[in-house]
Amino acid sequence: MVKTKKYILCLLCLAVLLLFSSYLPLASANTNCPCDDLDTCVEWCTYGGASSVTVKWGQIETVQLGAETYTFRADDFDEDLNGALISIERDGVVRKEFLFLTGSYDKRWLEWDNEVKVEIKDITLDGYKTPSAVLNLYVRGRPSIEIEFEASEETIQGVDVSSEQYAPGEEKQIDVTITNDGTAWIENVVLKIDTGEMRVKSREDFEYRDGILKENLGCLAVDDSIEMNFTVVAPEWDGKTSPYNLTYYINATADGYDIKENGYQFTGSLELGCTDPDVEVIMELTKDEFNMTSWYVENLDVDTSSHSSSDYEVRDAEEFTFLRTRIFNTGLYTLSDIEVEFPEISEDLAIAEIYESGDYSTMEDNGQYYLGQKLVAIKAGDYSFDAVVVKTNFFGENLSWKSGSESLKVHGPNIVLDKKLAQSDSGYTVSLDISNDGDRAAWINLIDTIPDELDYVSGSLEKSLKGSNLPLSEWDLSTTVVNGTQTVSVEGVLLPPGSSLSMSYEFSSDETPDLPAAVCEFKSLWNYEGEVQSSYYVNGAEVKQYWKPMNGGWVTEYDIAENTAVPVTIEEEPDVVDLSEEKAENNLNSVNDEDTSIDEEDTSDVVLEVEHESSSFWSKIPIISPLVNIFDKGQQFVSDIFSGVLDGISSVFGLAENSAVDAVENYLYAVVIVIALVVFFVVYTLISK
Repeated sequence: MVKTKKYILCLLCLAVLLLFSSYLPLASANTNCPCDDLDTCVEWCTYGGASSVTVKWGQIETVQLGAETYTFRADDFDEDLNGALISIERDGVVRKEFLFLTGSYDKRWLEWDNEVKVEIKDITLDGYKTPSAVLNLYVRGRPSIEIEFEASEETIQGVDVSSEQYAPGEEKQIDVTITNDGTAWIENVVLKIDTGEMRVKSREDFEYRDGILKENLGCLAVDDSIEMNFTVVAPEWDGKTSPYNLTYYINATADGYDIKENGYQFTGSLELGCTDPDVEVIMELTKDEFNMTSWYVENLDVDTSSHSSSDYEVRDAEEFTFLRTRIFNTGLYTLSDIEVEFPEISEDLAIAEIYESGDYSTMEDNGQYYLGQKLVAIKAGDYSFDAVVVKTNFFGENLSWKSGSESLKVHGPNIVLDKKLAQSDSGYTVSLDISNDGDRAAWINLIDTIPDELDYVSGSLEKSLKGSNLPLSEWDLSTTVVNGTQTVSVEGVLLPPGSSLSMSYEFSSDETPDLPAAVCEFKSLWNYEGEVQSSYYVNGAEVKQYWKPMNGGWVTEYDIAENTAVPVTIEEEPDVVDLSEEKAENNLNSVNDEDTSIDEEDTSDVVLEVEHESSSFWSKIPIISPLVNIFDKGQQFVSDIFSGVLDGISSVFGLAENSAVDAVENYLYAVVIVIALVVFFVVYTLISK
């Protein structure tokens, strides 16, 4: 039994040793290049434009090769012109050597400190039979490492994050390519990458210690390339610092040695900036055209539960439209101090109801604001809505976004009635002009009243109608007198779009008259009917009237100033809206129950607000809730215990790994193995006793 325990302990010790060894890089991995002999392995290359030089007998030529200046002279030639004595001078030091066009290759060239190589290529004669030596010039190749970073592209919360940008708190994969684009190999290449403030999430094949990613790349021949990658996470945004000032850098260095053991260091970097704030602004009409229909304003008690913010509502408006404005913060940053310029709504359109959700002044990322305005037409015509403009200053940057514009066409007759008073030879003349400025026909009945204190000139009305484009027989014209007050009426006349009718009458008066307004009743298709009133006169002065149903009906300019209408605002409980791509449009265009019976199309408003459940389903059950709490506490206790144990194990192996890597870097791998074996035998000996 005792021996069994000893064997088990020995096996356990051996397993730990093997596990420890597995964390060590391969000690036999060769980081040197295979050919490192200066006599045979120097990689020669031409230097820029100085690839050759021609030296005439007895003359000198000076050439700049790298950082050194060389002077060449052809001192002598053999009789057969197969060789030349070449002198080379650098910094006062002179070398001379015969170079031959024929014979062994090593007789054709010479080297200077393995830095410069001169090779005779040809011997030429000029017209005077003076020889010249043509020399090819070479310099020793040098390594050069290019470090290229390429970051991934993501879509975070619908925001496109480019390869040059980051998203706070989100992952980004970084690909790094190391290429030897020089003219000679480089060995013992060690790549180090500092990720700065960005946290390393995945290191792949890199070693990671003290905030630095590290990898020994060994030997890189000319044009060799190695690709690696890792994943980082950008810091969360604190909400106070300008994202434009939060630029993160990833810096890399690659160190190595050439054939003469000269050290080199090359660098590369990646810069990641923030994404720009972005806002999507949408304005739309649920209908871009509809017909005029009759409706009325119902006064309400202020205490009405469903309309507590107003004292009236629009009733029986069968046709209308909703002007909807949606503002979405589609960026990754909270925006504050937002200003919104809403389009001006024509005074000939009444805002019957307003639905609003959210606050546009401050919007968090994924925040949204909604405004719906139910519009009914006061008169037919063409209407336009300018773009909604959203503005904000984001840490010193003035930003703005806007929606598209919209247009609305309301079909129907537009009856205009003018009543003018002018002096004439017999006293006064009243002119009545009626026109249809809309795009639909209407039947009209015109009534005007002449007060009893005025003397109507008999036959003046009929006289004004002679020669009109509508025969007198087509008019249902009548004049009646009741208690001295005379009424002039025209009934049952069809007024097509763009047409007009005029008539006039005369009366006499000793004083400047007061005249009531003329009234024109009209009726069209689509359940649209009403009346139009002209101006009236007080002491001969015209008082113009305007149709303002929200202000009580036909009012003067003074009445408009005194009575400002307030549109109906219906406060509803927020609806939970699913803003997924498939359901967003349906939810944003949902139909109000109140309006469903009127129009099957989308004519209602919604309140947009996303709510999140703050508690689980089980926690809402009284009996289950205590059990859930007990289970959660037990789970937390077990998690704490095991996390502590795992952290301890991780620390031990982390220490082992760091020690092993340091040993390899210092070429002490053999020492580490010896120490590990000694520990193993000591443990075994102690157990055996």
